[in-house]
Amino acid sequence: MTRWKAAATHLAISILVIGGLALAIYLLWYPMGLYHLAGQDRIVLVMLGIDIAAGPLLTLVVYKAGKKTLKFDLTVIALCQAALLAWGLHTLWQTRPVFLLATPDRFTLLFANDIDPRLLADAPKPEWRRFSWTGPQLVATAMPTDPDRRREAMDQLMSGGAGIERTPQWYVEFEHVAQDIIRNSRRINADAPVAAADIKSTGHDAAHLRWLPIGSRFGDARMLIDPTTGQPLRVAR
Repeated sequence: MTRWKAAATHLAISILVIGGLALAIYLLWYPMGLYHLAGQDRIVLVMLGIDIAAGPLLTLVVYKAGKKTLKFDLTVIALCQAALLAWGLHTLWQTRPVFLLATPDRFTLLFANDIDPRLLADAPKPEWRRFSWTGPQLVATAMPTDPDRRREAMDQLMSGGAGIERTPQWYVEFEHVAQDIIRNSRRINADAPVAAADIKSTGHDAAHLRWLPIGSRFGDARMLIDPTTGQPLRVAR
């Protein structure tokens, strides 16, 4: 085998493995086009660029048929490539989306490093007391109507707390804000156009859809929703 063939084989394997992992992560963690708000593009591109390029290039440099240390050299390259891949996956894991939070007038995508893990223990439902491994959980929050709880929430905020959006103690079921979301949602029109591909992906036509703002610390977009249930359907840029 020539060094060019060895490098090409290494490149094909790298693309298959790393590309497959990246695709699985996006499909699992970023449904509804949430990757637009994830800010992970640079990390993934760096991971793909370094991991895919570095391994095959080093193979091209060191490969020589019959070389006594060839097996050792290729093992070192593979270990270095695996370490780079582990770093990239660990970074993505720490910043994975864990909650899609609905409030009466907008959605917010929250990541694992947005929320203090110690606060999870106070969440009202068991499934909200851990960070999801399989994509963001849909939850809601709104300022409590009970005067004492409202005062408690305000005191936490004024004392430098995380605020109700980043404090699972205040999370409620989505249905608690669904009607407010429907009431505050906006129509798709010439002033707020949406790409035909985004509309088509929802399975509805534009006349049936509404939208509300959605944001994360990486940017803002619009969330298309079902006007009869308030359920989020697709992020539109």
